[in-house]
Amino acid sequence: MCFRPADAGASGGMNKCPECGKTIQMMAGVTLKACPFCKADFSPYINGEKPLPNAAPGAPAAPAAPGAPKAPAAPGAPKPPTA
Repeated sequence: MCFRPADAGASGGMNKCPECGKTIQMMAGVTLKACPFCKADFSPYINGEKPLPNAAPGAPAAPAAPGAPKAPAAPGAPKPPTA
């Protein structure tokens, strides 16, 4: 029998609490509903209602389309010459 840490065989899933940031040991096949340290509810994160704080940000918004060119302004009145 060999000893392995609880997270050695786990793939995916959270390993840190999104609220307090403490490391949580995950066991294979067990999904926690709350943080054992700060008692934060994980259901909004599991359901996708809240993004995880360390998740990759989304793509930036595309720039707005350029506006149509404007008509040229009317020329101003000529100025008298100065001496």
